[in-house]
Amino acid sequence: MRRIIQKEKQFLLVVLLWLCPIFLNAQNEVSREINSLKGIQAMGFSVNYEANVSLTQKGEIKITSLQQMGEQALKDGEITLISTEELKQSDQYPLLHMHINAMDVGRGLVPFSINLYFYQPIKLVLNRDLRTTASTWESGTLGIASYDRLQLIPEAAEGLLNEFITDYNNINR
Repeated sequence: MRRIIQKEKQFLLVVLLWLCPIFLNAQNEVSREINSLKGIQAMGFSVNYEANVSLTQKGEIKITSLQQMGEQALKDGEITLISTEELKQSDQYPLLHMHINAMDVGRGLVPFSINLYFYQPIKLVLNRDLRTTASTWESGTLGIASYDRLQLIPEAAEGLLNEFITDYNNINR
């Protein structure tokens, strides 16, 4: 019996040692994303909200209120925002973009997903310094709300914004 337990311990140790580099790479990727926010002085903010017709007709979630909520959260987090007019003039400004999908599936349930992406201008060194934009930080969440709790969607969106604000302020202070 002792031999079996000893072999199980050895096997478990080998598996954990084999998985260790995988965990380290994942942590390294998160660090890279956070480090990509270093030195950013200002950014734009945009929201995209997609929902099916029956949910849109309820009118409880409005893109303008999501935009205002996001802008206020970023300002409260002491992040300087670039105006929408200025953003339209060039694609060379950093942009925090929130994409929300929600679907009324009937029976009082609304599954939703929220993704938050930070885009910034980059140069592709291996492609003759071609200038473009790329997502360098991202986070997301999935959820489900009932008709009487649709406010969970903007609350979840605000939670993602707070995650971004925390990462931004931690690396820039």
